[in-house]
Amino acid sequence: MHKCLFNIEQGGLGMTAAATIQAQETTATLADTLLYDQIEQEFEAIKQRYRQKLGAKDVAYIKGLRRKSRIFEAIGRGLLWISPEPITFSAGVFFVWLHRNIEAIEIGHNVLHGQYDYFPEIPEFHSRNFKWKAPIDEEGWRREHNAQHHVHTNVYEKDPDLNHGILRTNDLVPWNKTHLYQVPAYLFAAYPTMLYRFNAQNLGFSQEYREQNFPTANVGYALIDRAGASSKDMTKRHRLSVFRVVFKEYIVFPALALLTGFSFFKVLLGNLIADMVNNYWIGLTIQATHFTEPLQSEQAINHKGHWYLSQLASSVNFKGSRRMSILWGHLNYQIEHHLFPDIPSHHYPDMAKEVKAVCAKYGITYKCNPSWGRAIKNYLSVLWKYSFPTPAAPVVNAGVKSA
Repeated sequence: MHKCLFNIEQGGLGMTAAATIQAQETTATLADTLLYDQIEQEFEAIKQRYRQKLGAKDVAYIKGLRRKSRIFEAIGRGLLWISPEPITFSAGVFFVWLHRNIEAIEIGHNVLHGQYDYFPEIPEFHSRNFKWKAPIDEEGWRREHNAQHHVHTNVYEKDPDLNHGILRTNDLVPWNKTHLYQVPAYLFAAYPTMLYRFNAQNLGFSQEYREQNFPTANVGYALIDRAGASSKDMTKRHRLSVFRVVFKEYIVFPALALLTGFSFFKVLLGNLIADMVNNYWIGLTIQATHFTEPLQSEQAINHKGHWYLSQLASSVNFKGSRRMSILWGHLNYQIEHHLFPDIPSHHYPDMAKEVKAVCAKYGITYKCNPSWGRAIKNYLSVLWKYSFPTPAAPVVNAGVKSA
Protein backbone atom coordinates (compact mmCIF):
# COMPACT_ATOMS: atom_id res chain seq x y z
CA MET A 1 0.00 0.00 0.00
CA HIS A 2 1.28 3.47 -0.88
CA LYS A 3 1.67 6.02 1.88
CA CYS A 4 0.87 9.46 0.56
CA LEU A 5 3.97 11.65 0.73
CA PHE A 6 1.70 14.70 0.81
CA ASN A 7 0.65 13.91 4.38
CA ILE A 8 -2.13 16.22 5.48
CA GLU A 9 -0.91 16.08 9.09
CA GLN A 10 2.16 18.17 8.25
CA GLY A 11 0.06 21.38 8.45
CA GLY A 12 -2.36 22.22 11.22
CA LEU A 13 -2.78 25.00 13.71
CA GLY A 14 0.67 24.65 15.27
CA MET A 15 2.59 25.41 12.07
CA THR A 16 3.21 28.85 10.65
CA ALA A 17 1.62 29.61 7.32
CA ALA A 18 4.95 30.22 5.62
CA ALA A 19 6.40 26.94 6.90
CA THR A 20 3.29 25.04 5.87
CA ILE A 21 3.47 26.26 2.27
CA GLN A 22 7.21 25.62 2.10
CA ALA A 23 6.76 22.09 3.42
CA GLN A 24 3.98 21.39 0.96
CA GLU A 25 5.97 22.67 -2.02
CA THR A 26 9.04 20.64 -0.97
CA THR A 27 6.96 17.52 -0.52
CA ALA A 28 5.19 18.09 -3.82
CA THR A 29 8.51 17.93 -5.64
CA LEU A 30 9.17 14.52 -4.06
CA ALA A 31 5.74 13.10 -4.80
CA ASP A 32 5.89 11.34 -8.14
CA THR A 33 3.35 11.99 -10.86
CA LEU A 34 2.15 8.42 -10.59
CA LEU A 35 0.91 9.00 -7.04
CA TYR A 36 -0.98 12.15 -8.09
CA ASP A 37 -2.44 10.20 -10.99
CA GLN A 38 -3.67 7.50 -8.63
CA ILE A 39 -5.30 10.04 -6.32
CA GLU A 40 -6.96 11.70 -9.29
CA GLN A 41 -8.30 8.37 -10.58
CA GLU A 42 -9.71 7.46 -7.18
CA PHE A 43 -11.69 10.66 -6.72
CA GLU A 44 -12.73 10.95 -10.35
CA ALA A 45 -14.14 7.43 -10.10
CA ILE A 46 -16.23 8.42 -7.07
CA LYS A 47 -17.51 11.50 -8.86
CA GLN A 48 -18.47 9.55 -11.97
CA ARG A 49 -20.28 6.87 -9.96
CA TYR A 50 -22.49 9.47 -8.33
CA ARG A 51 -23.08 11.38 -11.54
CA GLN A 52 -24.39 8.19 -13.07
CA LYS A 53 -26.82 7.84 -10.14
CA LEU A 54 -28.37 11.27 -10.69
CA GLY A 55 -32.00 11.15 -11.73
CA ALA A 56 -35.59 11.46 -10.61
CA LYS A 57 -34.74 11.19 -6.90
CA ASP A 58 -32.59 14.30 -7.12
CA VAL A 59 -35.33 16.26 -8.88
CA ALA A 60 -37.82 15.09 -6.25
CA TYR A 61 -35.42 16.10 -3.48
CA ILE A 62 -34.95 19.71 -4.55
CA LYS A 63 -38.61 20.20 -5.49
CA GLY A 64 -39.71 18.63 -2.21
CA LEU A 65 -37.34 20.87 -0.29
CA ARG A 66 -38.75 23.98 -1.96
CA ARG A 67 -42.29 22.78 -1.18
CA LYS A 68 -41.43 22.22 2.50
CA SER A 69 -39.71 25.62 2.62
CA ARG A 70 -42.88 27.32 1.41
CA ILE A 71 -44.99 25.44 3.95
CA PHE A 72 -42.62 26.50 6.73
CA GLU A 73 -42.86 30.08 5.50
CA ALA A 74 -46.66 30.04 5.50
CA ILE A 75 -46.76 28.61 9.02
CA GLY A 76 -44.16 31.04 10.30
CA ARG A 77 -45.70 34.14 8.71
CA GLY A 78 -49.13 33.15 9.98
CA LEU A 79 -47.98 32.54 13.54
CA LEU A 80 -46.10 35.83 13.67
CA TRP A 81 -49.11 37.63 12.24
CA ILE A 82 -51.60 36.45 14.85
CA SER A 83 -49.30 35.57 17.76
CA PRO A 84 -51.17 36.53 20.95
CA GLU A 85 -48.36 35.46 23.33
CA PRO A 86 -44.60 34.65 23.40
CA ILE A 87 -44.89 30.92 22.64
CA THR A 88 -46.76 31.46 19.37
CA PHE A 89 -44.42 34.32 18.50
CA SER A 90 -41.34 32.13 19.13
CA ALA A 91 -42.81 29.33 16.99
CA GLY A 92 -43.40 31.85 14.21
CA VAL A 93 -39.80 33.05 14.41
CA PHE A 94 -38.59 29.44 14.26
CA PHE A 95 -40.55 28.56 11.12
CA VAL A 96 -39.59 31.80 9.34
CA TRP A 97 -35.95 31.06 10.21
CA LEU A 98 -36.36 27.49 8.93
CA HIS A 99 -37.66 28.82 5.62
CA ARG A 100 -34.95 31.48 5.29
CA ASN A 101 -32.18 29.05 6.21
CA ILE A 102 -33.21 26.26 3.82
CA GLU A 103 -33.62 28.73 0.97
CA ALA A 104 -30.22 30.31 1.56
CA ILE A 105 -27.91 27.41 2.32
CA GLU A 106 -29.36 24.08 1.18
CA ILE A 107 -31.21 25.37 -1.87
CA GLY A 108 -29.51 28.62 -2.92
CA HIS A 109 -25.88 27.82 -2.19
CA ASN A 110 -26.04 24.38 -3.76
CA VAL A 111 -28.13 25.37 -6.78
CA LEU A 112 -25.68 28.16 -7.60
CA HIS A 113 -22.91 25.57 -7.62
CA GLY A 114 -24.66 23.98 -10.61
CA GLN A 115 -25.70 20.88 -8.69
CA TYR A 116 -29.04 20.73 -10.51
CA ASP A 117 -27.94 21.96 -13.94
CA TYR A 118 -28.06 18.33 -15.13
CA PHE A 119 -31.86 18.22 -15.11
CA PRO A 120 -33.68 19.96 -18.01
CA GLU A 121 -37.06 19.44 -16.32
CA ILE A 122 -36.28 21.92 -13.52
CA PRO A 123 -34.84 25.04 -15.25
CA GLU A 124 -35.79 27.16 -12.23
CA PHE A 125 -33.04 25.31 -10.31
CA HIS A 126 -30.34 25.85 -12.94
CA SER A 127 -27.54 28.04 -11.66
CA ARG A 128 -27.89 30.64 -14.43
CA ASN A 129 -31.64 31.04 -13.91
CA PHE A 130 -31.84 30.89 -10.14
CA LYS A 131 -32.88 33.88 -8.04
CA TRP A 132 -31.66 33.68 -4.46
CA LYS A 133 -34.02 34.39 -1.56
CA ALA A 134 -31.03 36.00 0.12
CA PRO A 135 -29.50 39.50 -0.17
CA ILE A 136 -26.63 38.29 -2.37
CA ASP A 137 -25.90 39.07 -6.00
CA GLU A 138 -25.90 35.73 -7.85
CA GLU A 139 -23.40 36.58 -10.59
CA GLY A 140 -20.92 38.10 -8.15
CA TRP A 141 -21.19 35.08 -5.88
CA ARG A 142 -20.62 32.62 -8.74
CA ARG A 143 -17.57 34.57 -9.91
CA GLU A 144 -15.99 34.92 -6.46
CA HIS A 145 -17.04 31.64 -4.89
CA ASN A 146 -17.06 29.16 -7.75
CA ALA A 147 -14.33 30.61 -9.96
CA GLN A 148 -11.89 31.80 -7.29
CA HIS A 149 -12.48 30.22 -3.88
CA HIS A 150 -13.18 26.69 -5.09
CA VAL A 151 -10.23 26.77 -7.49
CA HIS A 152 -7.62 28.32 -5.18
CA THR A 153 -8.88 27.11 -1.82
CA ASN A 154 -6.75 28.43 1.08
CA VAL A 155 -4.11 29.77 -1.32
CA TYR A 156 -2.49 32.99 -0.05
CA GLU A 157 -3.61 36.07 -2.00
CA LYS A 158 -5.60 33.84 -4.38
CA ASP A 159 -8.58 32.71 -2.27
CA PRO A 160 -10.90 35.65 -1.44
CA ASP A 161 -12.81 33.58 1.14
CA LEU A 162 -9.63 33.16 3.16
CA ASN A 163 -9.92 36.71 4.47
CA HIS A 164 -13.48 38.02 4.49
CA GLY A 165 -13.49 41.77 5.01
CA ILE A 166 -10.72 42.71 7.43
CA LEU A 167 -10.13 39.19 8.75
CA ARG A 168 -6.58 38.06 9.43
CA THR A 169 -6.42 34.26 9.72
CA ASN A 170 -2.76 33.49 8.98
CA ASP A 171 0.63 34.98 9.77
CA LEU A 172 1.48 36.00 6.21
CA VAL A 173 -1.08 38.81 6.28
CA PRO A 174 0.55 41.96 7.70
CA TRP A 175 -0.80 42.74 11.17
CA ASN A 176 -2.16 46.16 12.04
CA LYS A 177 -4.11 47.54 14.99
CA THR A 178 -7.44 47.03 13.24
CA HIS A 179 -7.00 43.27 13.71
CA LEU A 180 -7.13 43.68 17.52
CA TYR A 181 -10.88 44.13 17.19
CA GLN A 182 -11.69 41.37 14.71
CA VAL A 183 -13.23 38.96 17.25
CA PRO A 184 -15.78 41.39 18.77
CA ALA A 185 -16.31 43.08 15.40
CA TYR A 186 -17.33 39.82 13.77
CA LEU A 187 -19.23 38.31 16.69
CA PHE A 188 -21.32 41.39 17.43
CA ALA A 189 -21.44 43.32 14.14
CA ALA A 190 -20.53 41.17 11.13
CA TYR A 191 -22.26 37.87 11.98
CA PRO A 192 -25.71 39.31 12.76
CA THR A 193 -25.73 40.73 9.20
CA MET A 194 -23.41 38.24 7.50
CA LEU A 195 -25.54 37.52 4.42
CA TYR A 196 -25.89 41.26 3.77
CA ARG A 197 -22.09 41.51 3.81
CA PHE A 198 -21.36 38.87 1.19
CA ASN A 199 -21.69 41.41 -1.60
CA ALA A 200 -18.92 43.47 0.00
CA GLN A 201 -16.70 40.46 -0.59
CA ASN A 202 -18.14 39.23 -3.87
CA LEU A 203 -18.41 42.59 -5.60
CA GLY A 204 -15.09 44.00 -4.40
CA PHE A 205 -16.17 46.65 -1.88
CA SER A 206 -13.98 45.10 0.85
CA GLN A 207 -10.87 45.49 -1.27
CA GLU A 208 -11.79 49.12 -1.92
CA TYR A 209 -12.02 49.67 1.84
CA ARG A 210 -8.67 48.01 2.52
CA GLU A 211 -7.06 49.99 -0.29
CA GLN A 212 -8.23 53.24 1.23
CA ASN A 213 -7.78 52.43 4.93
CA PHE A 214 -5.13 49.76 5.52
CA PRO A 215 -1.49 50.88 5.72
CA THR A 216 -0.51 47.97 3.46
CA ALA A 217 -3.70 48.17 1.38
CA ASN A 218 -4.57 44.69 0.02
CA VAL A 219 -1.26 42.98 0.77
CA GLY A 220 -2.16 39.49 2.00
CA TYR A 221 -5.71 39.61 0.61
CA ALA A 222 -6.99 38.14 -2.64
CA LEU A 223 -8.52 40.57 -5.12
CA ILE A 224 -11.93 40.00 -6.67
CA ASP A 225 -12.22 39.75 -10.44
CA ARG A 226 -14.86 42.34 -11.28
CA ALA A 227 -14.88 41.40 -14.97
CA GLY A 228 -14.47 45.03 -15.99
CA ALA A 229 -17.58 46.27 -14.17
CA SER A 230 -17.40 49.69 -12.56
CA SER A 231 -17.88 50.40 -8.88
CA LYS A 232 -21.11 52.19 -9.80
CA ASP A 233 -22.45 49.06 -11.53
CA MET A 234 -21.47 46.91 -8.55
CA THR A 235 -23.23 49.28 -6.17
CA LYS A 236 -26.42 49.08 -8.23
CA ARG A 237 -26.33 45.27 -8.21
CA HIS A 238 -25.72 45.24 -4.47
CA ARG A 239 -28.65 47.53 -3.78
CA LEU A 240 -31.03 45.49 -5.93
CA SER A 241 -30.12 42.18 -4.26
CA VAL A 242 -30.48 43.65 -0.76
CA PHE A 243 -33.66 45.60 -1.54
CA ARG A 244 -35.59 42.51 -2.67
CA VAL A 245 -35.11 40.95 0.78
CA VAL A 246 -35.47 44.10 2.90
CA PHE A 247 -38.63 45.11 1.02
CA LYS A 248 -40.29 41.75 1.65
CA GLU A 249 -39.18 41.18 5.24
CA TYR A 250 -39.30 44.68 6.68
CA ILE A 251 -41.89 46.52 4.62
CA VAL A 252 -44.41 44.21 2.90
CA PHE A 253 -45.21 41.72 5.68
CA PRO A 254 -45.23 44.22 8.56
CA ALA A 255 -47.43 46.57 6.47
CA LEU A 256 -49.85 43.75 5.64
CA ALA A 257 -50.12 42.92 9.33
CA LEU A 258 -50.91 46.55 10.12
CA LEU A 259 -53.55 46.76 7.37
CA THR A 260 -55.31 43.65 8.70
CA GLY A 261 -55.40 44.88 12.28
CA PHE A 262 -52.36 43.11 13.66
CA SER A 263 -49.08 44.43 15.02
CA PHE A 264 -46.67 45.98 12.51
CA PHE A 265 -43.86 45.93 15.07
CA LYS A 266 -44.39 42.32 16.16
CA VAL A 267 -44.02 41.05 12.59
CA LEU A 268 -41.07 43.38 12.03
CA LEU A 269 -39.35 42.12 15.21
CA GLY A 270 -40.03 38.45 14.38
CA ASN A 271 -38.56 38.82 10.91
CA LEU A 272 -35.55 40.65 12.34
CA ILE A 273 -34.83 37.91 14.89
CA ALA A 274 -35.19 35.15 12.28
CA ASP A 275 -32.89 37.10 9.97
CA MET A 276 -30.20 37.60 12.62
CA VAL A 277 -30.26 33.95 13.70
CA ASN A 278 -29.99 32.89 10.07
CA ASN A 279 -26.99 35.16 9.54
CA TYR A 280 -25.21 33.82 12.62
CA TRP A 281 -26.01 30.23 11.69
CA ILE A 282 -24.70 30.45 8.14
CA GLY A 283 -21.67 32.60 8.96
CA LEU A 284 -20.41 30.28 11.68
CA THR A 285 -21.14 27.16 9.61
CA ILE A 286 -19.13 28.38 6.64
CA GLN A 287 -16.16 29.87 8.45
CA ALA A 288 -15.71 27.10 11.03
CA THR A 289 -14.97 24.59 8.26
CA HIS A 290 -12.33 26.62 6.40
CA PHE A 291 -10.23 29.03 8.36
CA THR A 292 -8.73 26.57 10.84
CA GLU A 293 -6.86 24.75 8.07
CA PRO A 294 -3.35 25.33 6.68
CA LEU A 295 -2.54 27.48 3.66
CA GLN A 296 -1.98 25.65 0.39
CA SER A 297 0.51 25.87 -2.45
CA GLU A 298 -0.56 27.70 -5.58
CA GLN A 299 1.05 24.84 -7.55
CA ALA A 300 -1.74 22.45 -6.56
CA ILE A 301 -3.81 23.60 -9.51
CA ASN A 302 -1.22 22.18 -11.95
CA HIS A 303 -2.30 18.57 -11.35
CA LYS A 304 -5.84 17.42 -10.55
CA GLY A 305 -4.55 14.81 -8.12
CA HIS A 306 -2.52 17.46 -6.28
CA TRP A 307 -5.58 19.72 -6.30
CA TYR A 308 -7.71 16.97 -4.73
CA LEU A 309 -5.11 16.61 -1.98
CA SER A 310 -5.11 20.35 -1.35
CA GLN A 311 -8.90 20.29 -0.97
CA LEU A 312 -8.57 17.59 1.68
CA ALA A 313 -5.97 19.71 3.46
CA SER A 314 -8.07 22.89 3.19
CA SER A 315 -11.30 21.61 4.70
CA VAL A 316 -12.58 19.97 7.86
CA ASN A 317 -15.94 18.35 8.54
CA PHE A 318 -17.98 18.20 11.71
CA LYS A 319 -20.36 15.48 12.81
CA GLY A 320 -24.13 15.80 12.64
CA SER A 321 -27.27 13.87 11.71
CA ARG A 322 -28.60 13.71 8.16
CA ARG A 323 -31.56 15.89 9.12
CA MET A 324 -29.37 18.54 10.72
CA SER A 325 -27.05 18.39 7.71
CA ILE A 326 -29.86 19.90 5.63
CA LEU A 327 -29.92 22.92 7.94
CA TRP A 328 -26.16 23.27 7.51
CA GLY A 329 -26.52 23.01 3.73
CA HIS A 330 -24.50 19.77 4.07
CA LEU A 331 -21.47 22.00 4.70
CA ASN A 332 -20.68 19.86 7.72
CA TYR A 333 -19.40 17.68 4.85
CA GLN A 334 -17.09 20.47 3.73
CA ILE A 335 -14.47 17.99 2.52
CA GLU A 336 -16.90 16.34 0.12
CA HIS A 337 -18.27 19.71 -0.93
CA HIS A 338 -14.80 20.91 -1.91
CA LEU A 339 -13.97 17.68 -3.70
CA PHE A 340 -17.30 17.48 -5.57
CA PRO A 341 -18.97 20.94 -5.51
CA ASP A 342 -21.34 20.22 -8.42
CA ILE A 343 -22.77 16.94 -7.07
CA PRO A 344 -26.12 17.43 -5.23
CA SER A 345 -25.26 17.89 -1.58
CA HIS A 346 -27.64 15.28 -0.20
CA HIS A 347 -25.26 12.64 -1.59
CA TYR A 348 -22.37 13.84 0.58
CA PRO A 349 -23.05 11.57 3.59
CA ASP A 350 -22.72 8.51 1.32
CA MET A 351 -19.79 9.93 -0.63
CA ALA A 352 -18.00 10.58 2.66
CA LYS A 353 -17.71 6.84 3.27
CA GLU A 354 -15.86 6.38 -0.03
CA VAL A 355 -13.67 9.43 0.53
CA LYS A 356 -12.66 8.07 3.95
CA ALA A 357 -11.75 4.74 2.33
CA VAL A 358 -9.46 6.48 -0.18
CA CYS A 359 -7.86 8.50 2.59
CA ALA A 360 -7.21 5.34 4.62
CA LYS A 361 -5.73 3.60 1.55
CA TYR A 362 -3.20 6.38 0.94
CA GLY A 363 -2.49 7.38 4.53
CA ILE A 364 -4.23 10.76 4.26
CA THR A 365 -5.78 12.26 7.37
CA TYR A 366 -9.55 12.70 7.05
CA LYS A 367 -10.31 15.63 9.36
CA CYS A 368 -13.61 15.79 11.22
CA ASN A 369 -14.58 17.73 14.33
CA PRO A 370 -16.76 15.82 16.81
CA SER A 371 -19.41 18.57 16.80
CA TRP A 372 -20.41 21.92 15.35
CA GLY A 373 -19.58 23.51 18.69
CA ARG A 374 -16.01 22.20 18.56
CA ALA A 375 -15.63 23.45 14.97
CA ILE A 376 -16.77 26.93 16.04
CA LYS A 377 -14.45 26.88 19.07
CA ASN A 378 -11.48 25.98 16.86
CA TYR A 379 -12.33 28.74 14.41
CA LEU A 380 -12.71 31.39 17.11
CA SER A 381 -9.37 30.35 18.61
CA VAL A 382 -7.72 30.99 15.22
CA LEU A 383 -9.49 34.34 14.94
CA TRP A 384 -8.28 35.28 18.42
CA LYS A 385 -4.70 34.11 17.77
CA TYR A 386 -4.32 36.23 14.64
CA SER A 387 -5.85 39.29 16.29
CA PHE A 388 -2.36 39.85 17.68
CA PRO A 389 1.09 40.03 16.07
CA THR A 390 2.52 36.56 15.42
CA PRO A 391 6.25 35.71 15.28
CA ALA A 392 6.54 35.32 11.50
CA ALA A 393 4.17 38.12 10.62
CA PRO A 394 4.99 41.51 9.11
CA VAL A 395 3.77 44.16 11.58
CA VAL A 396 2.43 47.54 10.58
CA ASN A 397 1.98 49.62 13.74
CA ALA A 398 -0.65 51.93 12.34
CA GLY A 399 -4.26 50.81 12.44
CA VAL A 400 -6.02 52.56 9.59
CA LYS A 401 -4.86 55.38 7.40
CA SER A 402 -5.74 58.83 8.62
CA ALA A 403 -8.27 60.75 6.58
